[in-house]
Amino acid sequence: MPRTKKTVKEVKQDAAKVVEEAKAEAVKAVEEAKVETAKAVEEVKAEVKPAVEKAKKSAEKTVKAGRKTAAKTTEKVKKAAVKAVGGEVSPVVYVQYQGEEEKIEDLVAAAKAAFAAEHSRTKVTDLKLYIKPEERAAYYVVNEKFAGRVDF
Repeated sequence: MPRTKKTVKEVKQDAAKVVEEAKAEAVKAVEEAKVETAKAVEEVKAEVKPAVEKAKKSAEKTVKAGRKTAAKTTEKVKKAAVKAVGGEVSPVVYVQYQGEEEKIEDLVAAAKAAFAAEHSRTKVTDLKLYIKPEERAAYYVVNEKFAGRVDF
């Protein structure tokens, strides 16, 4: 078999043909991939759409329930405010003994002042006042720890 030598021009032509064929195959593969990708996207959209609708409806229900709760809470707060402003009377209480009287408020204030004079750095969080009119005194216990006496 005789060997034939190709010229450079022929080799370039053959290479160009191979390149064109490869290019055509690549373009065809890309087009097929585009079509398949579009199909896959449509399938995913079809699968996801019901879940999105369900989530949207659930969110709408939650928002409606939240609005109802907020409205009820607002109404309760309004009623409480009206009740508080409308007439809760704060009584003034007196202790009367043998023709004399003392306001409880004054005894409480005196107990706090006496305690503060002795323990200026301690905050009063709890105060119990025991009134003994026969001794004309009020005994106090502050914060379940400190005790004292106030005369009236």
